[in-house]
Amino acid sequence: MIKIDLLKNYPDAIPTLAHVWHEVLGKIWFPELTIGEIESLTYDELNHPDETISFVALCYEIPVGFCTFKLKEEFRPDLGPWLSDVVVDPKYQNQGIGKMLIDATLLKAKELGFEKLYLFAFDPTIPEYYERLGCKKIGMDEFKSHPVTVMEVTL
Repeated sequence: MIKIDLLKNYPDAIPTLAHVWHEVLGKIWFPELTIGEIESLTYDELNHPDETISFVALCYEIPVGFCTFKLKEEFRPDLGPWLSDVVVDPKYQNQGIGKMLIDATLLKAKELGFEKLYLFAFDPTIPEYYERLGCKKIGMDEFKSHPVTVMEVTL
């Protein structure tokens, strides 16, 4: 049983989610960030609900993934808002949890009056997944000397 809720309602989940984020994204793309720093950054985001809104996926109350709506992304300040930090614990992947998190984020962005949401696909295999969810490629960019796909979804 998977439940999607606002992360602010489950701050105790942040240490577990920091490990998941580190495992799925951090080790590859942000190796300089410690798990403690990831926790701090995530707690800090909870204090800025006007800029970021995070969702958590819980499987029988166990945090297994999260994603974030961000108004701005420092890598591309010309675009926004952003679907960011979509991560699901590898043990829970391929069960539709990522899509549930993304759907909750898209709904929130639409409720806030936005017409589009942008995202980075760091891994070259990921754009195909997002295209199945209705996103389209709008360009390429570079992050830490690696090509990344910039995508958008119309709400």
